[in-house]
Amino acid sequence: MSAKVIDCVAIANEMKEELKKEIEDCKSKGASIGIATLLVGEDFGAKMYRKQVEKFCQEMDIDYINANPPADSSEEDVVKIVNDLNNNKKVSGILPLRPFPEHISDYAIINSIDVNKDIDCFHPYNMGKLTLGEITFAPATPSACIEIMDREGVNFEGAEIVVVGHSNIVGKPISILALNRNATVTTTHIFTSMAGNLAKHTTGADILIVAAGKAGLITPDLVKEGAFVIDVGINRVKVLDENGNPILNEKGKPKTKTVGDVDFDAVKEKAGKITPVPGGVGAITNMMLLRNTIKACKIQNGLA
Repeated sequence: MSAKVIDCVAIANEMKEELKKEIEDCKSKGASIGIATLLVGEDFGAKMYRKQVEKFCQEMDIDYINANPPADSSEEDVVKIVNDLNNNKKVSGILPLRPFPEHISDYAIINSIDVNKDIDCFHPYNMGKLTLGEITFAPATPSACIEIMDREGVNFEGAEIVVVGHSNIVGKPISILALNRNATVTTTHIFTSMAGNLAKHTTGADILIVAAGKAGLITPDLVKEGAFVIDVGINRVKVLDENGNPILNEKGKPKTKTVGDVDFDAVKEKAGKITPVPGGVGAITNMMLLRNTIKACKIQNGLA
């Protein structure tokens, strides 16, 4: 029997209506809500995400600022831009888009962001609070995973949760968030796999959260029967024909598609519940970012 495929788009749409009411409530009390993205230079991936954020802000009728200094800007100049955004009352949240150019330190930029405008929890202060369970802002993607589980009625207490991936952006914070809910959490990563121990951990997971950045990493033999599988991975791969050869588009270039870290078609026959890619966790991530932005607005305007 195939797994229940979680309709994350439906969850996101439900959240959108909930958050619109909160936005109107803030505006009715005279508060401005807005997001500023900080993109230094012209990184392609960062530019794509920036456009998504801008479109999202337009849809939700909140202010948007595109801070986009050139790649050769000095670190001092970029910090000054951040300070200007810190002092801008129309900006509730600041979202740095990485990678920064090599001569600009992530640490210098992130540490210059007002902790009450750090809506994706990059600042060490907010990460420290997250670790202590005294959360102001939790990172958007890990929070989206928690939101999915909450809406599916997961009881975290004592649940065996295995996280595959230990990045600062997803793996570590999702492990901490689940641990804060009294789950039993195991964090695995590339070195677990290299040591030949990945299956030992993943096959015992009631809930398997995969954020490793490797297409098709999780196959059915790595999954417990009936497990809840959450796929955070986003990978672009070539579309192949039945002989394993790339299928070309009208311009003669290989076609590509977006897939997760989980072999979806195979694993859904063994899992109990599963999130798809695309249309999975990513659909809810923007909603979590907006929820943090609304919270930031309330803090800054004495409405929290």
